[in-house]
Amino acid sequence: MKKIILATLAFTFSLSLFAQEFEEVVVTGSMLDGNYYEMPAVTIKKKADFLVQRIRLVNDSRSPGLRRSEIRKTISNLIDSSRKVKGIALSYGEGFLVPVNLNDDSLEIIEDRKKSDTSYVNIYAKVAVNADNDAKDQINELRSFVYSARLDGRTEIETQGDVGLSIVSPEQYRYEILGKIAEENNKITEVVGGTCKITVAGLEGRVEWERSDISELTLYIPYATEITC
Repeated sequence: MKKIILATLAFTFSLSLFAQEFEEVVVTGSMLDGNYYEMPAVTIKKKADFLVQRIRLVNDSRSPGLRRSEIRKTISNLIDSSRKVKGIALSYGEGFLVPVNLNDDSLEIIEDRKKSDTSYVNIYAKVAVNADNDAKDQINELRSFVYSARLDGRTEIETQGDVGLSIVSPEQYRYEILGKIAEENNKITEVVGGTCKITVAGLEGRVEWERSDISELTLYIPYATEITC
């Protein structure tokens, strides 16, 4: 029994690591401003993996079944169209994104409590960030894709907020950040003298991020350094 339990724990742990390694995180909101002074001294900048636009598909057909059918058909049309445009894809989720799959029960079509006979679903249209292309041009490409959607029945499409960013597996940058922190502390030691003691706390924390440019993120671990001389 003990061996079975240990094997189960190991399998669960490995699945957790797999999920962390391949998770895609969506970043919304404005670019870095007031949060700058709350960041630690050491950060790194990385291009986002995708520009993302949250969209809502709304349908007010009389029958709930017809509403779901027309929304699902519109999503299917979007998937077909995305396959014809390089770099365009569809995702679903709150905070963490997964590819849209019409066979996945987690893709929930919601009954609107504020409007009778109305259903909707929120998804993300996204385009892979290409460093060789102008980010504004890619945003225009993404918006053109959204606005050219083939809508089925009484389905309508609404954009939700500004174009955001997403990054895949931010934890992959952990040791790059830790290396930069170590370099910074070595420089501090050179400046203040080798007799001073440097203590660092918070390195066990997860990688965090803020949007710092139209297609760029600032990544960091929220650590604190204490110098005792």
